[in-house]
Amino acid sequence: MAFIFFVCKKTFRGNYMVQSTKTILLTAASVSLALTHAANATDRRDPKPDNPYVAGDMHNHNTCTDGSVSAGYAIDRSVATGVAAAGGRNFDLDWFTLGNHGGSGNRDCRFSDTSANIPGDTTTTWSQTLGKTIDGITITSLKGTPNGTGDSAQMWRWQSIKEVEYPTIVNRTPIYDKVLIEGLEWIVPGHEHTDVAVISGQNPRGYGNADKMAEYEFRFDRADTDAIGPLDSKSNQVWPGKDNVNNSGTAGHQKAVAGIQWLQKNHPLQSYAIPTHSERAGPFNPSSSNGYNIEHFRDFNNAGPTVAIGIESPGHMAQGSLTGGSGSYTTSAVGGGTYGMSGIYTAKVGGLWDGLLGEGRNVFVYVSSDWHNRGAAGARDAFTTSDFIPGEYTKLYVPNEEHFRSQSVIDGMRSGNSYSVNADIIGPDMVFRARGHDGDWKTMGETLVVTPGEKITVEMQVTIPAKNNSPYSFNNPLLLPVGIKQPLNKPSLDHVDLISGQITGPIDPGAPGYAVPNAGGVAGAAIVYNPTTTIAQQILAKHMQRDSQRDGSTRLKFTATFTAGKNPFYIRARGTNIPVATPNVSDTAGSPLLDVNNVQVSCTDPACPSHLQTVSGVKKVTFDVQAYSNVWFYANPIFIRPHGSPKLLVEKNAELAEKLGDHGDDHHDHDHDHDQHHGQGYPHDWWHFSWWKRYGQRFL
Repeated sequence: MAFIFFVCKKTFRGNYMVQSTKTILLTAASVSLALTHAANATDRRDPKPDNPYVAGDMHNHNTCTDGSVSAGYAIDRSVATGVAAAGGRNFDLDWFTLGNHGGSGNRDCRFSDTSANIPGDTTTTWSQTLGKTIDGITITSLKGTPNGTGDSAQMWRWQSIKEVEYPTIVNRTPIYDKVLIEGLEWIVPGHEHTDVAVISGQNPRGYGNADKMAEYEFRFDRADTDAIGPLDSKSNQVWPGKDNVNNSGTAGHQKAVAGIQWLQKNHPLQSYAIPTHSERAGPFNPSSSNGYNIEHFRDFNNAGPTVAIGIESPGHMAQGSLTGGSGSYTTSAVGGGTYGMSGIYTAKVGGLWDGLLGEGRNVFVYVSSDWHNRGAAGARDAFTTSDFIPGEYTKLYVPNEEHFRSQSVIDGMRSGNSYSVNADIIGPDMVFRARGHDGDWKTMGETLVVTPGEKITVEMQVTIPAKNNSPYSFNNPLLLPVGIKQPLNKPSLDHVDLISGQITGPIDPGAPGYAVPNAGGVAGAAIVYNPTTTIAQQILAKHMQRDSQRDGSTRLKFTATFTAGKNPFYIRARGTNIPVATPNVSDTAGSPLLDVNNVQVSCTDPACPSHLQTVSGVKKVTFDVQAYSNVWFYANPIFIRPHGSPKLLVEKNAELAEKLGDHGDDHHDHDHDHDQHHGQGYPHDWWHFSWWKRYGQRFL
């Protein structure tokens, strides 16, 4: 089923020209959203101006590969407001990156899968639609090396990035007036997956293309074995020289490092590469393609100091079952599962992330949905036994700014001034900052320089929203054993941990400690990478300054003090609704236990949903109920070093980004309509100053 939809708008230039009155053929799933939002299509310059941070998602899937919904539907539900006409809440994200797998796919991703249960949409293959114009897009042939026949004929992902997903972004951008980016979940040679975006050339407000993103996928994705790629008018390869051999083990890792180097050389300020669910496939395997050890994160950050800048959480937050936690993690994952909906690399105090921070590296944490489907539910249902739609449960907050654009997303991620939130436990206005005696405040990702012995003041402010997106109003079953009655749809904060560790400087490749033996299963949770890391202070919410807001939310504030020593260190923060030593949920220090322990708790309220897994007929805390019961946020670190000490690697890499921005190497092929306002890589300190000047007064 399809409808004709007319959009009246200005004429743009470039590869994807949109006429003054454009006729778009929309599938049934998207027509009502288009009609709702078309009248509001203006140049998006200042999203939610009262919020110092804006929320987004960079890892999600559609029917171009193994997702359940069309590319357009994924965007619609993630960034639209209100309720979709076909049913289902929309989640009003401020920015959104299509982060689909590499490789190939046989389904036409302008259509949702039959399993999504969206009226008018059924599973449709490329063989059924070649030559037809759908959503304003016409595909006449499947390019590159032939891959399958009939309904099994595959489109290589480089083609769907260029010719389907990016044009879909072009079509949706004026409808929603949001920042939309074409990205990739890179199937990494020698490893599992990494989120990548290359925004060079992209400008969906009127012209541009995703050719550089497509080229990266073609050259470096191990699932893309196409040997041809696009051809020019003389049938010559546009992207020659592909390595189609070294895709696994140690040789594959070297190819992956070459991919990071390619990003650093060609798009150092307009790309990122963030390993995702990095514990899931177990430790690195030198003869296959499994997970990551700490040396591989180090290799990536060394090869791409302004590109390889972090670790992403598992996603798949509603997959917790009787036998495992969220994230599709099995008992063979490093750590044996998830911990508070995070992997052990970030959840463990003194774990792999702390090992990297202990070198002073610019390695930050990010959260995303990894949206594929809702398991036993359809896309429009309120419950899920698998994934949440982007913005429904996970939110990655990056700094807001005037003239917010795709470059703002990457700049914000690179700066480290970002934080990750599950289940709306806190809102878009967190303050996490530190200063010395009579000094300037420094926030996440920045370095505070002080005198040994100097008192350091750390301040945090957070807003606890009045509600979240949970469809359940019964009390949190994980908290009932400790006497707390808290509805699942009303966020709560029990405490915040301020976690601190010493910084000893980068370890050179090949030096002792650079490579660390890893282990699958719970043995991997015992590995300590930074033994100096501790929960330095734990602040209970009941001891924080509290200010009730008119909208039902609550503003919390606290300050803490540290004393500067002779050595550099960092302070990072996390917060949760789970009290210390909650049975089957947290240990005596307040750190999360292995999430599979949550299923020892029964869900006995009459409103507990029927889709929960059972033991002897008794419902257990699984799936989406588990996700809304065990809730955390993570804030990136503030670095501190003494006067006269060498600059930290995080400082050096920020200065490198500033230098590259001054040179403006690839400045002129992206977001041209905004160039009069900002250079593409404006200085790091100036960027923070501008953000603080705009929003800082509200926190004083």
